[in-house]
Amino acid sequence: MSRPKASVVVPTLNAGPDFARTLGAVFSQQAPFAFEVLVLDSGSTDGTAELAERSGATVHRTPASAFDHGATRDLGLSLSKGDYVALLVQDAVPLDDRWLAAMVEDLEADPTVAGVYGRQVPHPKSGPLARVLVTDAPTSSPERREQTAGGPQRYPALPPRERHALALFDNVSSCLRRPAWEEIPFGRTGFGEDLRWGKRAVEVGHKLVYEPRSAVVHSHERGPLYNLRRHYAEGRLLLDLFDLAPVPNLFTLLLNVLLASAHLLRRLLLDEGAGPRALPLALGYAVPSQLGAYLATKRNRLPARLDAFLGKGV
Repeated sequence: MSRPKASVVVPTLNAGPDFARTLGAVFSQQAPFAFEVLVLDSGSTDGTAELAERSGATVHRTPASAFDHGATRDLGLSLSKGDYVALLVQDAVPLDDRWLAAMVEDLEADPTVAGVYGRQVPHPKSGPLARVLVTDAPTSSPERREQTAGGPQRYPALPPRERHALALFDNVSSCLRRPAWEEIPFGRTGFGEDLRWGKRAVEVGHKLVYEPRSAVVHSHERGPLYNLRRHYAEGRLLLDLFDLAPVPNLFTLLLNVLLASAHLLRRLLLDEGAGPRALPLALGYAVPSQLGAYLATKRNRLPARLDAFLGKGV
């Protein structure tokens, strides 16, 4: 094959038999250019790497202990050959055969665009809470967005929430311009490599695009403990990057739990028909997620063991 214009990089670890759907959808992409598929496998023992090789992907194996959200993706980009490099998680399935081309079109149309990220839709068989959470997220909007501060001098002067909104980026499904990544690699980071990269890209004057024409099927069924830990990690990230504390005190914690529960309850009852399950589902998400964000503001006063416990597994 001639040098590909685009590359698709997928980090994996024991992706399971459903990974065949992801690979099939990726290799079925209709694009007016050549592309390659590179799988970075972190020590799978369930045949993930072999499945990828049989499907036609190039597989690069690394030990599980070497995995890092930022550094592993940097490795994949360094091994890839395309001018544009799409990043995809192992359980995200392109919705149609234009997933890749739609992102590349944005990058080719505007040289100031450093990266594009796409829409996420819930699995058809996912539970009602998972469907609500996916469709509530910024990555579910049908409206295309261009994110730019209008120059590197303007970004630092913006309020924290505006800086956060402009930096949104999501490596569940994204595509980077190679020179932009060479200028701004992800770097080693245990969590939030995509938002960190988005912030740095906008800070130096690049543009980011949310492109809903590029969509993947992606949702999770998570429990309260995971939601506590994830929102603790996200809360720490927002403080580090934007000095933004969505839940700064106990009053806000209680208020946010009430507001989030009411919102989820309404969505679960009216949109999802969850019936008697609606209230426990709403509270089971609202309480740990808001508590995690609140505890993040107290991280410097938490016992080291609790901090380690909360920061594990996301």
